[in-house]
Amino acid sequence: MSGTAKMYDTTLKPTKQEIAQAWIGASEILGSYRLVDTVEGEVGIESLIAHEREGRLIQIPLSYRSAEISPEHTISTLEHGVLGKRWVTNALGDPVAVREYIRTILTGDDGASRDDGVASYLSVKGTGTFDAKDLGLGEVTLIEVGRQRVIGSVEIDGEGKYFKLRIPQVLQGFKHTGRGHSATHLRLVAQNPEKPEQELLIAEFNWVE
Repeated sequence: MSGTAKMYDTTLKPTKQEIAQAWIGASEILGSYRLVDTVEGEVGIESLIAHEREGRLIQIPLSYRSAEISPEHTISTLEHGVLGKRWVTNALGDPVAVREYIRTILTGDDGASRDDGVASYLSVKGTGTFDAKDLGLGEVTLIEVGRQRVIGSVEIDGEGKYFKLRIPQVLQGFKHTGRGHSATHLRLVAQNPEKPEQELLIAEFNWVE
């Protein structure tokens, strides 16, 4: 397990539902899955799972910070009843969130648990086989950021390597991710709660030469 996310019984203004609605028009939030900032423990990382208007299952990957890192990737601000003002960021534009997606995928880790005991809507798991102690994962630099894909570089044992991380908005079985597209063997997957026989592609990772 990648860690435990600290949860608060408090108010959010605007709500996550309102943020999701404004960002991509999600109609019904079903739950989420979380990762944790395993280095500083300061950045909240959560992907909301929702139904869009057409009924398809989608994800909205976000990070929560105490200060803005980039106006370009800020989705909203919110007032947290305990933590105060938080900046809600597209997770693909947040180097810490991207690092944790990479770490979870490469080491075959699970998503984070919640300290309130509530189960995540999706139980995500990476498919990599790297030993976390030997990985030497360092700083992430983002080069090109979109809503579903980021290209950047990451330090592995002090050496920079280029990568591409895709976090699809619409969740589908990883064997059928789009015409002419095949998912890589390094990915984040989860069973579909609505179709238990289906394994969903949550994210996929490639090294880039």
